[in-house]
Amino acid sequence: MNEKSISSRELAFLALQQVEQEGAYANLALKKLLDQARPSQQEAKLATEIVYGAARLRFALEHLLSNLLTRPLDQLQKDVRIILELSLYQLHYLSLEPYAVVNEGVKLAKKHCNPALAKLTNGVLRNYLRKVEAQGKAALLPGEDDLRAYLRISQSYPAWLVDYLLAHFGPEQAKQFCLAGNGRPGVWLRCNSLRSSREALLERLTAAGSQAKAAGFAPETIRVTANAAPATECIREGLCLAQGPASQLVAHALSPRPGSRVLDLAAAPGGKTTHLAAMMENSGELRAFDLHEHKIPLIRDNCRRLGIHIVRAEAADSSLLPGEYREWADYVLLDAPCSGLGVLNARPDSRYHKQAQDIPELAKLSYKLLEAAGSYLKPGGLLCYSTCTITEEENSGNLRRFLEKHKEFQLAPMEGLLNMLPRPEDQQAARKGALQLLPQEQGVEGFFISLLRKRPD
Repeated sequence: MNEKSISSRELAFLALQQVEQEGAYANLALKKLLDQARPSQQEAKLATEIVYGAARLRFALEHLLSNLLTRPLDQLQKDVRIILELSLYQLHYLSLEPYAVVNEGVKLAKKHCNPALAKLTNGVLRNYLRKVEAQGKAALLPGEDDLRAYLRISQSYPAWLVDYLLAHFGPEQAKQFCLAGNGRPGVWLRCNSLRSSREALLERLTAAGSQAKAAGFAPETIRVTANAAPATECIREGLCLAQGPASQLVAHALSPRPGSRVLDLAAAPGGKTTHLAAMMENSGELRAFDLHEHKIPLIRDNCRRLGIHIVRAEAADSSLLPGEYREWADYVLLDAPCSGLGVLNARPDSRYHKQAQDIPELAKLSYKLLEAAGSYLKPGGLLCYSTCTITEEENSGNLRRFLEKHKEFQLAPMEGLLNMLPRPEDQQAARKGALQLLPQEQGVEGFFISLLRKRPD
């Protein structure tokens, strides 16, 4: 890679090429390329917008491209297809100069394909511009009058997911969920209360040129709406870390006391682990387990950077911990592996990695972990079961099944959340012990949070 001359559009092409050809995740592929090339902030911003947008709106771009070609889409050479789709994303969704977009697309085709395909690129993109001039952009994609086609193609959601949303949430909620999932999440931070107050951190960020404000529900939450570069430095210094606003509610739901024993199961990369440790004031024992050995350094690095020393992180199957952990913990957190449908806007192409059959399989896995989590808890202790998804099978279904089988458990009020939730209906749900957050309702990630108490002997 020629680091000095690579453009934002070529960075986007190379990232999307890895997504298409290697099955890479768009955010990880782009991050690696940005770390290598070190483009200007403006170039990096444009590359990120193109990659995330083109990855997220794949079906819409395929629809546009199919109607501009004289041959079937699957007969188009893969690299030129990527170039055309990232160019169409810029033309259809971004307010960029059309001449510049077409010109850069042709340059990419000449460099990475061949002269004939460069000519094709030019012709297809100019054909798109003619159609827009004649018909308008809205006419080129399905409208809301055919809601299923609108959600599946124009909003780019897999058919199985559209059908699930329509069946479980109804037309309007399904539409709003999809629109929220295509929004830009922004940068959310959790202030590390062991090293800074939210007010002091906000003052530092704004003084350094960030547009930042107290936001979300938890008292540590900050949202950066422009110029996130100072936030990167603050993260490096351990004053905060990146964490979504709904995710930050999980530790408050459990609210472990200083000096207690806590288990965090399926803990990587450690955002909730370190939040629990901060709430414990770095006092007590916190054991963090994750199945994947390569993720354990992420937990340890986060702890080291944030100044946390009560966490012991190990690789293990959390459903099969040694006998010493039976009724060991005062508090247990199981943020279970799940379908991740509540965080689609933060993971642009994750919707395409999911299948309908994944839902029951993931529900089965998370229930197995929930059963084990209950055995690690002392009588009288508290267990928080959470996911970053919205499906009944993985959330309330698993919770109901567990409570029916284990009469020694009952739902417990999430006292730590009551003063944080502005909506009366959410406060009521928290009092009852189970809360479902939805992107289209609360404006945060889709998260399920529940709290159970194990009855004393």
